[in-house]
Amino acid sequence: MTTTPDIIVKNHPSREQLEVIYDLLDKCFSVGRDFFQERLDQDTTYDPDTTWFAEVDGEIASHVQIFPLYIRVGRAILKMGAIGSVGTDPHCRGLGLAHKILHAQTNYMKESDFDISLLLASKHAFYEKAGWRLIPQTALAIKKPASLERPSSCEVIPFEARYLDEIRLIYEQFNRNRTYTAVRNETYWRDLITWPEWKRADCLLLRRDEKIIAYGIIEKKEAEQVFLNELLYLNEAEDGVEQLFHALCRLRPNARQILAMLQEDHKLYSYFQQHRATPIRINMAMWKMINLSSAFHKLQPELEDRLRGALTADQELHISLQCNEEIIYMDYHQHQLSISDTSKDDFDYTLLDVDERDLITYIIFGYHEAAAERRIECAEHAGILQVLFPKQQAVFYLTDKF
Repeated sequence: MTTTPDIIVKNHPSREQLEVIYDLLDKCFSVGRDFFQERLDQDTTYDPDTTWFAEVDGEIASHVQIFPLYIRVGRAILKMGAIGSVGTDPHCRGLGLAHKILHAQTNYMKESDFDISLLLASKHAFYEKAGWRLIPQTALAIKKPASLERPSSCEVIPFEARYLDEIRLIYEQFNRNRTYTAVRNETYWRDLITWPEWKRADCLLLRRDEKIIAYGIIEKKEAEQVFLNELLYLNEAEDGVEQLFHALCRLRPNARQILAMLQEDHKLYSYFQQHRATPIRINMAMWKMINLSSAFHKLQPELEDRLRGALTADQELHISLQCNEEIIYMDYHQHQLSISDTSKDDFDYTLLDVDERDLITYIIFGYHEAAAERRIECAEHAGILQVLFPKQQAVFYLTDKF
């Protein structure tokens, strides 16, 4: 006779339990125990409530971590639960432990003011069953360029911690109101340069007249394909961006292709196009809407600005937006937008019943991008959706990978 195992899902481990979790992750991943321990130990904002695990007959057998991130959507900021470090003891697989944890985490995030969730994965079917939806992105790849050697007023220097405030300000200026970028305050930056992902990359700076005007980060990997994690610059540095890019490429002598996620307004975008960039579909980012009402209340100022820019003073808009089982009501009147969980009796509402995957794509990339990707047939409401969700120059920098 077989007995049913006793399974309990918990969060907030003791230090002793956390050590057991690190040992479990060491068994599951080749990067080793220190990779996971350093990430949490070097995070001054770490909250043990975000560490979840499942016990089988009293023994820790599975783990999933939530990394709270704040991302921009225009000038609005959403709280995102980034899901990572998913590992289960090989002897306990098949019991649905990770799914049980993910279900509990979804409830926790709903109660803790999270709006959306993101995980980076290759096992799409596994996470689809838990409610996350794949939204592909496109990287550009070019043959690694020959070294660029020409006179310049700029010099390329290696990163040092004393330049941290300068690159932090470059990041803020470049990404002001840029959708999908993580909010990196001073504490985040000082933690970031101690985390394992930072150590798995190289950072170079572009300096002119003793001022740092650009920086770039390239992954530290001896492979034929290498990702440029980010390259950001001040407006005055545009003529030095290619110089910095070439210097980063020289750090990877074995690479044959350089890949990058580039917005169309990035200086390197045209450079990649001139060098016959090949688009490569990246099937990695999976999303879940955690709280529709919370998300749209935070989006309200950004959506109001978009409506003001597109509608005349006497135009009104009354929308009931439904996604899964959630519904919100959006009332735009006299240049003011209100968002509510209940309808107003005075108005006739236009119903927009939107698929979760499509809605998140609208928010992050824009309606046009979702329509092109998924061939959405919604001509009746296309005008409204294009106003609410215009195309975004959106990017998630791999430096923030979790």
